[in-house]
Amino acid sequence: MAPLTKKSKKNGEIKAPAIPSAAKETTQRPAWPPLQLDRHDEQLELHHLLLNQIVTISRFFPAALCKRYVSYLSNLPLVTTPGVPRKGNAVRVNDRFQIDDPAFAEALWRSTGLKELILDAEQLPDAPSDGVKQFWGGEVVGLNPNIRIYRYRRGQFFDQHCESCKIYCTALIDMMRTQMTTQTT
Repeated sequence: MAPLTKKSKKNGEIKAPAIPSAAKETTQRPAWPPLQLDRHDEQLELHHLLLNQIVTISRFFPAALCKRYVSYLSNLPLVTTPGVPRKGNAVRVNDRFQIDDPAFAEALWRSTGLKELILDAEQLPDAPSDGVKQFWGGEVVGLNPNIRIYRYRRGQFFDQHCESCKIYCTALIDMMRTQMTTQTT
């Protein structure tokens, strides 16, 4: 259970609990469970919860693969984030594992059917005249390699926030291209 907040003796203002700051990004790549998917009888669909903002995919991982990942992820070294954010950071208290893993991001993108689903213009409601590129706000080239795993216990939260766009480079067929993630809230 997360520590309770305390009122300051000086002015009665509520302060976040003193929690050890999150460790820097992990450098050793995890041995992720294989992404073995059998999609012979299953048709994935995008569900648009909030048009042009929130898209979900039900049953993206089969139940057996979900169980393997839940078991594996529960053993990762999660670190509790600080209760008092640095200037410009979102207010959050949770347990987190973070790693920059371009190979895993690429495997998720290419070997799970996600790429085909995201680039399928038929999955987009009222697809604009120039299709996929306009709907997603640019050319979709893959996933951000900054992999994050979050765990929330009672009393932990991730407050409303707006992430800035992140710019990163990916190797694409003997050339480097600068890519930018889209904004999330």
